[in-house]
Amino acid sequence: MKILVFEDEIHHYHILRTMLEKIDPTGYVVGPISSVKQGLDVMHYLHHVDLIIADIQLNDGLSFDALKYAPDDVPIIFTSSSSDHAFRAFDFLSLSYLLKPVDEYRLRIAIEKAKRLIHPCEQNNTDTPVPDVVYRERFVVKTAKGDKVILFHNVWYIVSEQKTTYIRLLDGTSFPIDMPLDTIAHQLDPRKFKHVNRKYIVPIEQVSGTERLSNGRLRLCLSGENPPEIFISRTRRNEIVAWLGK
Repeated sequence: MKILVFEDEIHHYHILRTMLEKIDPTGYVVGPISSVKQGLDVMHYLHHVDLIIADIQLNDGLSFDALKYAPDDVPIIFTSSSSDHAFRAFDFLSLSYLLKPVDEYRLRIAIEKAKRLIHPCEQNNTDTPVPDVVYRERFVVKTAKGDKVILFHNVWYIVSEQKTTYIRLLDGTSFPIDMPLDTIAHQLDPRKFKHVNRKYIVPIEQVSGTERLSNGRLRLCLSGENPPEIFISRTRRNEIVAWLGK
């Protein structure tokens, strides 16, 4: 089950994620989505979500403003510090309205309810071809002169630095993106892009090779002048080598 999480407080997100991993170790958590703006962007590119868990109050408004663009058949578990918006939650396919701090038992009940709701759809569609996943093909970034469209053949790499995500282009320019690396990685074609470590996403077209180091790690070599040093741990070496060989 793929679960999309809206939460602007990283502490609450980590607590929630820990509970979800305990309730369903096979679940796949995407997030955190910390703003309405980010949520609107994700709604256009993230597909095949089974469940949404949404904190109502985000750092730039209410998650309702993004969730109205969510698929009608995706159930939502709302979380909030107050009951002020409980009635509005009924406008959505709401399974539960959990007050913070979220109680693990009540969350477990809501997750089980979601599984019962999702399961019949999965059974009925076993003979139906699954549509191809649509991946993001471009970014739109803000500049002093307006919006700029960035196509992926111009991307050198994507990096997380000092709690900000930047997209670096082949011409040396750099632009901030209002999304964490995990969220971006799920929107990109895994055949063309790889989240190689906690700081970097790289396009396969920009990888010139690898170098094995004496400590057993792998250095990923990018094309271009003065590329960053990108190290791959021993535990991910086979995964990266397999990706490059596809």
